[in-house]
Amino acid sequence: MTLDLLVAMDMQDRIAEATKQAKKTDGKSMVARRKQRQAQRELLSDSEGMDMLRSLGVPIAKRSE
Repeated sequence: MTLDLLVAMDMQDRIAEATKQAKKTDGKSMVARRKQRQAQRELLSDSEGMDMLRSLGVPIAKRSE
């Protein structure tokens, strides 16, 4: 029981610290995170993304226009 309480307190401390870090709202870090997400999205082209989905076995239907 004591061990469970210690583990729970440690988890709560870690969650509180991570939440505090995530709430930082300075503009530079927000812009940096946005640019990082954009760069990650640009890594996959449309054809590479489709190939990845096909290799995972995701059914892909062609649209008729």
